[in-house]
Amino acid sequence: MKKKIVLSLVMLLCCFMAQVYAAQRVPLRVAQFPLTVQSYMTPSQDVQDNLERLVDRSLHIPLNGTLNAVYYIPEKECWEAFDAARAEAFGKVKLKDLMRPVAEKLKADLVVMPVLTGYEQYQTMSWNRWGRYIIHSYAAVEIYGFDKSKDEVFKKGASRRFDDEYSTQAEVSKLALEAMDEALREAKVKERVWIWKDR
Repeated sequence: MKKKIVLSLVMLLCCFMAQVYAAQRVPLRVAQFPLTVQSYMTPSQDVQDNLERLVDRSLHIPLNGTLNAVYYIPEKECWEAFDAARAEAFGKVKLKDLMRPVAEKLKADLVVMPVLTGYEQYQTMSWNRWGRYIIHSYAAVEIYGFDKSKDEVFKKGASRRFDDEYSTQAEVSKLALEAMDEALREAKVKERVWIWKDR
C-alpha cells in the first residue's frame, strides 16, 4: 500500500514539474497545411485522409497538451497568410518561394505543405503477353516548407510507378502512401518538429 502511495506522489510531482516546465517554454509555432491535390486524377477522400494522417504523425508530439511543446497554427490563418504572400509576389511565383513569406506572416518556426503532384492508374492490353492486361500506376508527392531554426526553405519529393500485370502492389493509393512516407522522411519533418527539446 505504501508503494502505491509513494508511486502516486511521484507521478503527481512529475506531472506538476512537466506543467511548470511547459509554462516556461515558448512553443514551436507550426503551420501545417492540409494536402493540396495537383494531380491529373483526384484520389478519394479516404485516400486523402490517409495521406494527411501520415503528415499528422510526422508532426505529432506525444503529450503535447501537457508539454506545450508545439502550437499548431489554425488552418484558416495558414491559408490567409498564403493568399496574402501570393498576392504580394510579382508575377508567377513558385510554391517553394512562398514558404518564407508565409512563415514570416505567421511568425511560424516551421511550415509544412504536402502536395500530391501525381496520381493516376489505368490499364492497357499487352499483345506481347498474350493479350493480358497491364496496370499502369503512378503517384508523386512533394513536401514544401520552411525551417526557421536552419533558415532553410526546403522542397523534397518522392514518386512510385508500377507497370505490370495486376497485383496488390499496383494500387495507386498504396503507391501514394509510400511516396508520402518517403517524401516526409526526405524532408526530415519529424526531426524538424522535435527541435523543441533543445529550446
